[in-house]
Amino acid sequence: MEPLVSIIMPTYNAEAFIGAAIESVLAQEYSNWELLIVNDASTDGTAEVMAKYSDPRIHRFHQARNSGIGSARNRGLDELKGNIICTFDSDDVLPPKSISARVSLLHERPEVDIVDGVVVVFDRFMERLLRTYHPAFEGEPLSELISLSGTCFFGPSWMLRWHPSNKLRFRTDVTHAEDLIFYLEYSKGKRYTALDSEVLHYRVTGQSAMSKLDGLERSYRYIARMLSQRPDLADKEQARAFDKRWRGIMFRTWLKQMKPLAACRALFT
Repeated sequence: MEPLVSIIMPTYNAEAFIGAAIESVLAQEYSNWELLIVNDASTDGTAEVMAKYSDPRIHRFHQARNSGIGSARNRGLDELKGNIICTFDSDDVLPPKSISARVSLLHERPEVDIVDGVVVVFDRFMERLLRTYHPAFEGEPLSELISLSGTCFFGPSWMLRWHPSNKLRFRTDVTHAEDLIFYLEYSKGKRYTALDSEVLHYRVTGQSAMSKLDGLERSYRYIARMLSQRPDLADKEQARAFDKRWRGIMFRTWLKQMKPLAACRALFT
C-alpha cells in the first residue's frame, strides 16, 4: 500500500494562480495524496476557483479572518492524515513526478527523514526561467540552516516523514521565514538528502520588495533571539554566527535597494 502524502497548500488572494497549482497536483504520477487547501480569508475569487475541483482527495478549509501563512499551514497540520507531508504554495507548480520521486527515495532509504530536489524559478507567467536551485548537502541539516549556507534550504520544497500526533507547528508571530523556523525545530537528529531532479516550479509574482525586506529583517531578528535562547538548537558560537550572517545579508540587500539607513540599521542595531 502506497503511503498517504499530505500536501498542505495555504492560499490568500491567489485567484490568478491557484488553478494551475491544483491541476499540477491532480496531474501527479503518484495518486495516494490528499491536498489540504487553507483559504486564509481571501478577498478575490480564490474560493470560487477552489470550488471548481471536486476530486475527493481535495479538502478545503476557509478561515474567517486573515491570520497569515503560518496559521494557514497549521490548520493543514491539524487536519492531515498522512505520514509524509510537504507544503506547497498556491502560486507554484509541482512537476508530474515531484511526489512519486521523493516518496520512492523515502521508501528506499528508511534512514532519510527529509527529501528535497531541484527548484526551477520562473517569472510571474511561468514563461521565463530566472534561475535553478540545486541542493548540495546530505546529513543532519540543522547546522546548515543555522549558517544560512543555502546548501539545503530554498523554501517550500522539503518532503518530511511525519506522524499526525506531532505537535510541532509553524510560528504565527512572524511574517517571513516561518518555514525556516519550522525546519530548524524539525531538523535536529534528522537526515536530509536531495534528488537531482525537479520537485518544484517556483513562481516569482513580483510583490512589493520593500515590504518583503522589512518583514524578512524582523524575522531574522526573531530567529536570532530564538537561537540565543535555545541551546538545544544552537550553541553560543552558532547563535553568534547566525546573527553576524543575517546582518551581513540584510546590509548588502538594503544597499542594493539604495537604502543606506536601513543597511546601517541592520548591521549595527
